[in-house]
Amino acid sequence: MFTPINVDVCKTPDCKNLGVMNSPDYVVQGSNVLCQECGFLFPIISTKSLNTFRTAVNRPWKSVARQCPGCGGTSLKRNGFSAQGVQRMLCHHCNKTFVLPAHSKTTIRQAHLATLIKEGVAPAEICRTLAINNTTLGRELAHLSHQAHLAERDVGASAFDVVLSTRAFYVKFNGGNSRLYILVTAEENSGRVVAISTNYCPHPVEAEYQYHSQYEERLPPGTLMHLVQRKEMLTMRRHGVLFNIDYGPATLHRYDRGMLVKPVLPAYRHFGLVRLLIEPHSLNVQHNIDHECFILGGCLVANLADIQQGRCHISFVREWGASPPVRALPPRLFYSGGIRNNVWRTYSTRDYAMAVCNLTGCKNTHLLRHVTLKSATDFIQYVQNHSFFMYLNKMSPANLTAVLEHIKHEYNCSLLQ
Repeated sequence: MFTPINVDVCKTPDCKNLGVMNSPDYVVQGSNVLCQECGFLFPIISTKSLNTFRTAVNRPWKSVARQCPGCGGTSLKRNGFSAQGVQRMLCHHCNKTFVLPAHSKTTIRQAHLATLIKEGVAPAEICRTLAINNTTLGRELAHLSHQAHLAERDVGASAFDVVLSTRAFYVKFNGGNSRLYILVTAEENSGRVVAISTNYCPHPVEAEYQYHSQYEERLPPGTLMHLVQRKEMLTMRRHGVLFNIDYGPATLHRYDRGMLVKPVLPAYRHFGLVRLLIEPHSLNVQHNIDHECFILGGCLVANLADIQQGRCHISFVREWGASPPVRALPPRLFYSGGIRNNVWRTYSTRDYAMAVCNLTGCKNTHLLRHVTLKSATDFIQYVQNHSFFMYLNKMSPANLTAVLEHIKHEYNCSLLQ
């Protein structure tokens, strides 16, 4: 999470070059690389831009995550206390020592701010109530976000076999039609949201990785099977879709610092964070992700070692409706077409439809009928129905991201009540 990474590798699940750097089977073709073993053509992702983004958005986690800030190792042990009485940790990999702060106390102002957000009070009224200006409000929101990270740092998974669902959604910002891209991963067993990521970066990256909208990608109405097949054909015709998406307009105000980056960068960062938060508490992980190819790449790279050991599996999922059938239904099989020609299983009733594609070779295909994205969908609906949602649409991306982190913690706390 804190060490630089390179993701220019083959991302075909059954290929011998999966995750292999600089394989002799790779042939550079312009800005892409062809893997001659599987015939997969993957674009080169700038290591500089990816790691600049990761460094910027992971900075708030440096004093929170149980990971060595030097080598990224997770094999740690306690090593006394600092002069200030803070727990010191020793990394077994590089022998580096660092402090891991305990939960800091929430100030009266931050507790009041959290209450006002929950009640849906307008930001201008919040500033008057707390006697602060907009700049101070931004700092308080950042502190509130940090408190949410600290509060959930030691929350483990609810089971050793963890099922995670990941979906993308959008929230408008700055009072216009511009939208922020957001990834959310939730645990299906408990409903708890593990992590969220946005495509806002507080520091600029290379210009070619700045997000620019040419058109909003929309799919026509039709059956779930036809939508999956059309998506694959779209991916084949516009190869950039494999590692990107055009989700509509998104432009910062000229006084907003930072940059909105292409969603491919937060996808690779997001699953690294998810793995860090889930790994110490789990033995096996099942990822159910919405049908976006670049999200698959991020999930594959982050969990490569576990996939090779058979401890992690990934499935594409498309789902309609909110009432999965209670009785077992026989699946209908179809090929997605496109460049992968994957086998999909679809389970449908009058008011519900779900299609799933098993990507990493899990043998328990009979369990696929129970796949769902419900937990991630529930959080998205919680955000959209939140009393503060109308004011989220008027905030800057930086403040919006901080508030979403707090709402995530608020949501997780509500599940325990």
